[in-house]
Amino acid sequence: MGQAKKNPVRILLLWGDLYGANCTMGGKKLSILDKFRGYSWDLTSAGVEKTVAPCAFAAQRGQSTIDLDCAVSEIDDVTAYDGISVLPGPRFDGLIESPDALRLVRRASEGGLVVSGWCRGVRVLAAADVIRGKRIVCHADDRGFIEAAGGICVGHDHPPVIDGLLVTGARSYYYRTKSAEAIRTAIVHRASPG
Repeated sequence: MGQAKKNPVRILLLWGDLYGANCTMGGKKLSILDKFRGYSWDLTSAGVEKTVAPCAFAAQRGQSTIDLDCAVSEIDDVTAYDGISVLPGPRFDGLIESPDALRLVRRASEGGLVVSGWCRGVRVLAAADVIRGKRIVCHADDRGFIEAAGGICVGHDHPPVIDGLLVTGARSYYYRTKSAEAIRTAIVHRASPG
């Protein structure tokens, strides 16, 4: 008698107004997407729009506009996922101003999903009001924004932090692998608490 096939982990990836090079460019290390694919996760990419352009740094290195799977407004039930991750980039005004995006992040947090933010993506988590009382890795110029939302800044040049089911990290080039592993650790803990 064969074993039943285990369903893959499902992660909803939120893309900001521009995406950071570490999302898709590997270099000496695997890109964020490659790391997640290496875990055999089922990834769904969403943004306010169905396409997202690269930041200037990524564009200079040959990256181009990416077609996403869907818009955040098209996702009805975020609890069908195991986690939601705001990918790195320089701008997140679209997600922060989107009631649909903030609803997804809040519902994910309330539903016991792993919620993660890379670099400046923590601003989206703050805008969704899911960081109150949590330790947050953030840039120095995001400190006021994070603290106003009740988060506790631990600094920028800091390894990723897992606080319950919330994972944050900065310096994606340096801590990319550790941040991806921290998210995987939170996913595994969520699947088998205790």
